[in-house]
Amino acid sequence: MSIPSASPAKSSRIDLIDVLRGSALLGLFLLHCVEHFDFSQYPSAPPAWLASLNKQVNDTAFFLFGGKAYAIFAMMFGVSFFMIIDRAASRGVDFRGRFTWRLCVLAAMGYLFGLLYCGEILSMLAVLGLPLVFLYKVPTRALLWLSSLLLLQPPFLWQLARTLIDPAYQPVRLGVGGYYREMYQVFGNEGFAEVVKVNVWTGLVGRSAWAIENGRYLQMLGLFIWGLLLGRAHVFENPAAAARLVRRSLIVAVIAFAVLYLARAGLPSWGATKVQQGILKKLLTSWLNLAHMVVWAAGFVMLYRFAPWQKIFRLLVPFGRTSLSCYVTQNAIGVLLFYHFGTGLFRHWGQAQSLLFGFAFFAVQLPLTHWWLRHFHYGPLEWLWRCLPQRHFKTPFRKTTRPNSSTA
Repeated sequence: MSIPSASPAKSSRIDLIDVLRGSALLGLFLLHCVEHFDFSQYPSAPPAWLASLNKQVNDTAFFLFGGKAYAIFAMMFGVSFFMIIDRAASRGVDFRGRFTWRLCVLAAMGYLFGLLYCGEILSMLAVLGLPLVFLYKVPTRALLWLSSLLLLQPPFLWQLARTLIDPAYQPVRLGVGGYYREMYQVFGNEGFAEVVKVNVWTGLVGRSAWAIENGRYLQMLGLFIWGLLLGRAHVFENPAAAARLVRRSLIVAVIAFAVLYLARAGLPSWGATKVQQGILKKLLTSWLNLAHMVVWAAGFVMLYRFAPWQKIFRLLVPFGRTSLSCYVTQNAIGVLLFYHFGTGLFRHWGQAQSLLFGFAFFAVQLPLTHWWLRHFHYGPLEWLWRCLPQRHFKTPFRKTTRPNSSTA
């Protein structure tokens, strides 16, 4: 088992990574708009035509982005980790200790942001990023086996085996519904202070319990390792040289997606018990999302080789480079719009109106990121994330204006 390595072509490396990261961020944002930023409450009695449209929008958004956009984001996190450590190593610097500090800062930023928005993923990225520091030098073959094991979701397989041995077996429930009912009560009726108070503990435990019950922790770590391996293979530095690997991945993923989709749709006819169906649905959904994510990523890499598509995709580069700042801004604005302590739009907007808002907000935010990076080296939170672990603020932020030859 091995991943072929393509010779690096430095000019295309970071752009393609940021294109994929930007596409994932857009998918996450549109999905968050549809689900009202982890607060899935909607107008009680919309007209029949609007109720039907809302359902179609909801189903389509979750089909396209649910469990896939975050997976792209996670894989790109692994790629970025490799690039940072590898570039430092090429200068004779072991950056793993400094990167650990950066993860600690990201965890703190995530927890603080989580006091406002309980669905944040920054703290989970930080916690699950720590093992990468120790896995950086592990041989490729061993990492392939480890990532495969993680993505197979052993806990679900174990639960399924238990039901075959003991028909009375019931998987442990972590009370996710209770946590979210408590939070929804606050989000829909209380002020800002109460939202912060419930997110201090209930929000943290609720989102963690949901991630555990749905296998997100194992999947995210497996995707981090995939990103590390793709970084080693220089796939994003020279997509043309890696075309064979990408093409094979795309074909396998399309076939896997079709088989898994049909298998999940046919679950009721399997003759499985209700408990077994619940476990199988989680397991098949995890694998289905993974296959869909590979189709998304491989499709982007394949199309990026062609100039017309590359020109379109590159519009996302500044959006991807400022992803941390954009992510926090998007979700902060969303909470202010939909929660009771803000404008309470959850009472008036269903999924369709919320999706339109998402596109409109993106149409404003995207050109702002282009403007921002013409004047600044980093997004504001990206800059802060670099400065805090160094305990100084000497990292250049604003770009200096240099006169060109025609005006000198």
